Amino acid sequence: MNNLQRVRRSSSIGGSTSSLARRSSISPKDIIALQEALQKQQKISNQVVWILFFILPPFTFFLFYSISIHRGCFIETFQSLFTRSPFIFQTIPPLFNTIAWKFTTVYCAIQLIFYWILPHDQALVMSSAGDEIRNINSFFSCLITCLLYVLGASTGIYGGDLVYIHFNSIILIFSILSIITLVYLVTSYRFGCDNDITTITELYFGIEAHPKILDIDLKSFIRTRFTFIIWPLYIISSIYHHKLIYGKVSNSLYCLSVSQLFYIAKFHWNEDLYLNSLDSKRCNCGFYRLWTDFVLNPVVYTAPITVLAQSNRSLGSISNFIFSILAIFTIVASSLIDRQKYEFRKSKGELKVNGVDAFFISAKYRTESGDSNVNLLLGSGYWAYCRHPNYLLEAVTFLTFSAFQGFPSTIAHFPMLFVIGFLVARAFTDENRCLIKYGQYWVQYCSKVKYRFLPGVY
Repeated sequence: MNNLQRVRRSSSIGGSTSSLARRSSISPKDIIALQEALQKQQKISNQVVWILFFILPPFTFFLFYSISIHRGCFIETFQSLFTRSPFIFQTIPPLFNTIAWKFTTVYCAIQLIFYWILPHDQALVMSSAGDEIRNINSFFSCLITCLLYVLGASTGIYGGDLVYIHFNSIILIFSILSIITLVYLVTSYRFGCDNDITTITELYFGIEAHPKILDIDLKSFIRTRFTFIIWPLYIISSIYHHKLIYGKVSNSLYCLSVSQLFYIAKFHWNEDLYLNSLDSKRCNCGFYRLWTDFVLNPVVYTAPITVLAQSNRSLGSISNFIFSILAIFTIVASSLIDRQKYEFRKSKGELKVNGVDAFFISAKYRTESGDSNVNLLLGSGYWAYCRHPNYLLEAVTFLTFSAFQGFPSTIAHFPMLFVIGFLVARAFTDENRCLIKYGQYWVQYCSKVKYRFLPGVY
């Protein structure tokens, strides 16, 4: 109780919660009505989930086929699919690819071995259920995996373009792994005593945030060891392929590769920030999460590299320089923004910003068990300008990645639009969840931090 009182006193800095409440034009009854309406809107019908269930896999393979074969050209893609045999079945990668199976087997084994034997750092994961110490080592796992790949290619054990050449089959095998993992989860729930999947919505979105196999957090392991390690391997392999075909690496491919590798290194280096993100703590592990991290995200994230690796075209030196600087800036700024919120919550609101106490609102809410709890909503530092500065910079980062391509086709930029659309949708989902969870406290926070994305604009 003393801690809660101390937190509430600290929140008076820069204006009390009561004064913020007086400035709000929304009455408590209006907030309750909004909360009830939003709770109803968040429920997705089974029919919609069935549609998503059957659309996501073919869409993923169609997108990869269009970008990898036709550089995202809409007309060429559809002409090929509807005028040449085997028509739409061209989008299905070859399953019986011995090299892809060997690579995936070795890849999975290496990631498991590195997970267990490499030295671990410790990360504090904060939640309303209690803080937890987690072991992390994805940075060194990624670094050593990439170095081993380069070493094998340099010594002639395999071609450096192996991953690039066989990526379609590797992705297909990853999709099989996602289905196998889903079947395992359903089976374990069915014969377990705690959980059971009873609806298509639960199967699609999952019912557990952190399912484990052999004491391994599945969701975190797949994200850090598959999505964010196959990506840098693909970048390295694409450089090998491009140099083999054209004799040297184009400036745009080189700049994009460096920018994306820096982004990936930032992710692994800040694994503790990922574990404390809403994405890690709140999203359940169902078909959607397994498919996106195993299959869709590798296809989307590597799309600009795929387009540039296929041709020798490049932007001008000035454009490459500007995009590189912008990408590095947004990546660093995004990391600083997330780190500031993490350190603020870790310090229980005692963090000083620019030498003064941080402004925050102590938002009271009730947990699922009915207990009262408090979260601190930061309104100082980077978080004083808008409510989602991290999403804004993430969107600009992927916009910059896509800009390195120039404009080869419309579909080539779809992955960037997909990521930005996803971030915008997530921002609105987060705000709805916060309004439902915090009620009047969230309204007060929005009256203090007025803009969602662009300070002074929106």
